[in-house]
Amino acid sequence: MKKLLPYSVLLLVLSLSQKTDLTAQDSTGKVVETDFFKAVRANQVESYITFGQGLGNIEPLIFESLIAPYFLIRTSHDARLGATLSSPILIRMKAEESFPVRSPSYMPNITFYRQLNSIFGEMYDASYLFLTLEHHSNGQDGEFYNEDGSFNIETGNFATNQIEFGVFINKNLLPFQNTTEYFRTSVEFFPNIGREEELKGRYSFLRWNNSFRIFRFPGYKPKPNQSGHFSQPQVQTKIESAWLFGSINNAAFFNLRERLNFSATIAYRPKALSDVSFFLNFYSGKDYYNMQFYRRINTLRIGLQAFAFK
Repeated sequence: MKKLLPYSVLLLVLSLSQKTDLTAQDSTGKVVETDFFKAVRANQVESYITFGQGLGNIEPLIFESLIAPYFLIRTSHDARLGATLSSPILIRMKAEESFPVRSPSYMPNITFYRQLNSIFGEMYDASYLFLTLEHHSNGQDGEFYNEDGSFNIETGNFATNQIEFGVFINKNLLPFQNTTEYFRTSVEFFPNIGREEELKGRYSFLRWNNSFRIFRFPGYKPKPNQSGHFSQPQVQTKIESAWLFGSINNAAFFNLRERLNFSATIAYRPKALSDVSFFLNFYSGKDYYNMQFYRRINTLRIGLQAFAFK
């Protein structure tokens, strides 16, 4: 495999991470954004690139990178329905000769959104229900197992399809002022359609996902700049968890090692940068990199992520 410089990949990640909006301007050319669509943007996954593999039990890497562009579709700036199309690609470049990138994860998806204020009242003006249809595969067609019975992590065929339904709530849950918080909870189901049969009994087909994001912290006071726009928060954080149901290696229901995924991320954006943040992430749970799903990883890593939400 030809060598690929991490810097060139970083430029690709940051360029593709820019949002695309089919109706983002009004008749005067001014960008228009309602609280509903701001919350929709807050539900998107940020592109990122790590510096190496970090500290933990992942093999040596040059970097891990998620390229996650998305297209926001809406009929008008104040619509109560919307959708996003996205085609994330997750890659790991190994710290080996020729810097190989083996079996990236391809995760195209479409998500539909329905604002809640017309149903439950104005207190939920930026909250919504969402439904996601997603495919996850690695583009390989090899046997699932090697001849010695181990998982074929290089050319083994991995494929699933999932349906996720949940609610996204914009409401101050912490007892502080000047905080902006989003809570997301959902149920994810993997139907027996187009998935590998070998995953049965080893991969969770029903999951409960939760995410809590804070975009502003106590004491933050936005200040207008020379152009009249308010400064954006420099620190953001996100805490995520997933509980895996079903039969997984005959594990007991309260076996945290087999059933709990946990992630905590804090991002800092220097004043000199407007679209990129440095982040520190801790992850403990099942490996999310297609055919390496069978192992549990614990890692602490740093990197750069696109500052997609402002």
